[in-house]
Amino acid sequence: MTHIYLTPNWFFFYSILFEIAFALITAFVSFYSFKIYNLTKQKEYKIFGAGFLFISASYLLWAVINSFLLDKINDGIQALTLQEFVSIGAVGICIYMFLFITGLVTITYTTLKVNNSKIYALLLIISVIAVAFSLNKALAFQLLSLVFISFLILHYFSQFNKNRDSKRFIILLAFILLFISRIQFILSTTNYIYYVIGHIFEFFAYLLVLLRLIFIKK
Repeated sequence: MTHIYLTPNWFFFYSILFEIAFALITAFVSFYSFKIYNLTKQKEYKIFGAGFLFISASYLLWAVINSFLLDKINDGIQALTLQEFVSIGAVGICIYMFLFITGLVTITYTTLKVNNSKIYALLLIISVIAVAFSLNKALAFQLLSLVFISFLILHYFSQFNKNRDSKRFIILLAFILLFISRIQFILSTTNYIYYVIGHIFEFFAYLLVLLRLIFIKK
């Protein structure tokens, strides 16, 4: 069986709260991005906002799915498998992965500085196929997320090297924290503590992205 994650009973409810918080924070990121676009007419902010809107939707769906799972958790630690997810809707999990990957692809596309829908479509199609045809979809999803986040880290590190200001450092640090959180989620199939740590890193990562946009708006 393919374990998606290992989580202690005591944290499961809090993980849902985290996911709702992620959905709200990334929704605010999207909102501020669109506001900046309306002020500057720079298309990259519009696309950046769309990317985080996809990510927000993915977390909202994930929170709903985990809410259904809450009653299934017994005392102690419970390993959740893809087979168990079928009972509450495996389609929902696939949609969650699709939305999150679409968000990362969209954000990555903004860094390419091109205006070519074919490149965007190619990135998205290859990503979806890579996960869909993998024997371990959960691992493929996490590894693919790491690839896109790594690319974003390299991009923002390059930008920071050109101009070492606080705004560039904040967005760089945000994606570094997001990268660390994805590593924790991969390790969470072996020890539940990584699942808890991953949520904490992810929370601060999205807060930093939001903080950076607020600074730009001002």
